[in-house]
Amino acid sequence: MKTISKLTMVLMLVAFSLSEVNAQDQVINTSLERLSVLTEVTDWKTEDLYKEEYKNRDTDISITRRSRRGRRINGFWDREWGIDKYYPRRGTENFVNVYLGLNNYLQDGDLPNSNSLLSLQPLTSWYAGLNFDNVTHVFGPLYLDWGAGVSIQDFSFENTRVRLQKGANDITLTEDANISGRKSKLSMSHINLHFVPTISFGRYRSFRIGLGGYAGYRIGAHAKYKYDDAEGDKQKEKIKDNWFINPFRYGVRATVGWDFFDLFFNYDLTELFEDDVNAPRLNPVTFGVIF
Repeated sequence: MKTISKLTMVLMLVAFSLSEVNAQDQVINTSLERLSVLTEVTDWKTEDLYKEEYKNRDTDISITRRSRRGRRINGFWDREWGIDKYYPRRGTENFVNVYLGLNNYLQDGDLPNSNSLLSLQPLTSWYAGLNFDNVTHVFGPLYLDWGAGVSIQDFSFENTRVRLQKGANDITLTEDANISGRKSKLSMSHINLHFVPTISFGRYRSFRIGLGGYAGYRIGAHAKYKYDDAEGDKQKEKIKDNWFINPFRYGVRATVGWDFFDLFFNYDLTELFEDDVNAPRLNPVTFGVIF
């Protein structure tokens, strides 16, 4: 009997110990669950405070849009990196830009007289270019704007009956009185390089101004005429030729801009036609915007 009683007591003690262990496990599990919930709540509050702190700032914590020459959207940017929306703090930024402008030319430093056959229609003498541009930080406020691209220039004559005549060693302009002109223009296309040192008064939505140079190589040229002939029939001609246009050109470029908006001005130091031919002495000028 004594042996049975001792065995019963041992069993009761074991059962009691197991129940205590289970109870402690439940307490530990409950504490862990509460800690997990508390951590999640703390994380949510921290995230909400983080978003609240940054929502009114210029720097977006998830996506930063580059809008000056902004042709791209970059991924996550940490504001501590000092990422600049327009001009970089260091190194080089790359862009694809569209140039649109209007052309004219100067003859002996002045625009041709309106009665001259050389006079142009400024609003239809277009300049269009596509450039792969780069902005490199040099030091302080000084940057170098450089790149390469292609351009097309139209010189649309005000007198739509003007015809270009190419001789053995000369270019002349004549007027065809037997037609009713609708369009008369000379077009040329170039591959271009430019290098423009630029002063930027800040890196974010900043005013900037630059002065530098450019050079180009002619890759095409043609004259185009649209008119009604003597019988009243509509005619169109496109004559591809080099028209003694200078194969190489170079000039001075000035730029001024703010935020995403830039203006440019080109002045060709080389003349439109080759030096060794008998032709009007003209220096092309272009004024336009950069997108």
